[in-house]
Amino acid sequence: MGGIDAIARQIEDMILRGEVMPGDRLNELSLSRRLQVSRATLREAVRGLEQLSLLEVVPNRGVLVRQVSVKDALDLYDMRAALFRAAARLAARRAPSEDVAHLREVNQAMCDAAGKRQTTEYYARNLDFHAALMAASGNPPMARAYDQAVKGLHLFRRRALLHPVQLDISLREHEAMLRALEAHDAEAAGEAAERHIMLGRDRMLDTLDHGAPSAR
Repeated sequence: MGGIDAIARQIEDMILRGEVMPGDRLNELSLSRRLQVSRATLREAVRGLEQLSLLEVVPNRGVLVRQVSVKDALDLYDMRAALFRAAARLAARRAPSEDVAHLREVNQAMCDAAGKRQTTEYYARNLDFHAALMAASGNPPMARAYDQAVKGLHLFRRRALLHPVQLDISLREHEAMLRALEAHDAEAAGEAAERHIMLGRDRMLDTLDHGAPSAR
């Protein structure tokens, strides 16, 4: 199973990096050759990613990268907001000081990237920040569910939609979370975390309405 898991991670990375886009068909033969695995092994990996809702098998069309509707995306944002709020509350109560310090370091890396307008680097560190906060909650099942929701949203909007103006807004929202975590204020941390996700949802909707860039 280790080999199958490794192949599944490679395909997942291709999807999340945007090498294959929502609605694209995966050619089994060429992909098996690229990854240097048998087609049987590839099919097993595909089944796992289908269960994670990253791929879908469509009769007479083959294996496609899943497409996420606006309704699906809004549902995922709602789930992310609930999970992020709960995680922030838990982290404020029980995260060790080194975990909070790590979040501060990641946030500083985001500030540095924003100052240089390095949106790709900012995006990567933003994902690190969210993952680190979920880990600081000390609740692995919650962190796994959040990670899956984030991956689902990768199928809806691409990171190229980030805009320098939105980086500063996102950083201010992160700063509010950090201050609450450092003060061990669970209520404020939860509210700031939920607000951050829901404002990201609003920016996504604004992008759809006006074509303006947004950040998550």
